[in-house]
Amino acid sequence: MTNKISQISHKKPQIDIPLGNLELDNKNPRLADKHHGGSQFDILKVLYEEFDLDEIAYSMAENGYFDEEPIVVIPQNLPKDFEWDVDVTSLKTSFEQLVVSNKDIKFIVVEGNRRIASAKLLSNKGFRDKLKIENNDFPKIKNAEVKNDLKNIPSIVYRDRKDVSPYLGVRHITGILRWESYAKARYISSRIEEETKKGIGIEESIREVQRKVGDNRTDIIKKQYMFYKIFEQAQDELGFDVSEVINRFSLITVALNSPSIRDFIGVPSYKEVTFNRPLVSKTKLKNLEILLTWIFGNGKGKDPILTDSRKITSHLAPILSDKAATEYLLTYSNLEEAYERSGGDKEFVKKKINSAKRAVTSALQAAYKYKKDKEILALLEELTMAVEELKNSVS
Repeated sequence: MTNKISQISHKKPQIDIPLGNLELDNKNPRLADKHHGGSQFDILKVLYEEFDLDEIAYSMAENGYFDEEPIVVIPQNLPKDFEWDVDVTSLKTSFEQLVVSNKDIKFIVVEGNRRIASAKLLSNKGFRDKLKIENNDFPKIKNAEVKNDLKNIPSIVYRDRKDVSPYLGVRHITGILRWESYAKARYISSRIEEETKKGIGIEESIREVQRKVGDNRTDIIKKQYMFYKIFEQAQDELGFDVSEVINRFSLITVALNSPSIRDFIGVPSYKEVTFNRPLVSKTKLKNLEILLTWIFGNGKGKDPILTDSRKITSHLAPILSDKAATEYLLTYSNLEEAYERSGGDKEFVKKKINSAKRAVTSALQAAYKYKKDKEILALLEELTMAVEELKNSVS
């Protein structure tokens, strides 16, 4: 396949676009699947409720829109005779004339949705009322100059999503403004599947996406695709409530980097995985559901047992390396007790004896205060008897 550097000699025009002509992106990788394809108000509502617009809005209410931070857009319903293949100066003029003469031209915001959502809420009381935003819950524009400044937004115009994809990949996958884990994995998956639609294989598609986003690490793109395909199976085949998985998607990365956890759901390492069939077999789907419930809860009353994400590596991985410990966890859902069994019965006994020894040593620090205390002496008698029984059982 011939490599093609997509950005050389293809400068993009920057123009000011009326705020009303800008549409929020209902295919935004940062949005959960259930929001994709939603109406403009639906997307505005999600961005307001889930993406913390207040900080941006406070800045805009005071300063207006910074021209140094143009958004990135793709045009919709252009006239059929619109000419793209002209120099950037002519293209800029054409767009400026089009925006003035045709109020129906819309531009989808593919980069800058939070900024545009903030500007729309600041500028449109109807939106605020519909969202039931109280006066004290959101910033307000107090300066007429600022209000006027938000009427037009500096925008860089790309031809289509395919044209803008390399920029988004470099900016948000390997660049300085990286997306959160779920958005990165979703974007990578969509880009790989776009490449496969061209008739090339998965491995070549992965390499092509890696090249376009400028990621020289040979594993990261393939790993993220693998993690996202497993996520899709949980969502589509299990009907698993994935809301918490989306919020903490990075924990999937942590978990599936462990060989024993991958073995539990029957998935090989990224070097050996093939994508011509579901990554988790039907016989292992139940284990996938159990694993996700342990980490995230299931949204149906079962809370996660891994309340500390560090224990995915320190506790869960060793447990799933040991058959007896795994069975204990499956039966009792007690992470700490299963972990104590993860080295086999002998290690379990040693851990318990060492724990008891530490507890007795610690109690010595205050024991002198309770000489001849009947309650303390009775407990020590029970302890002595338990130690004698333990000693006799191994003598």
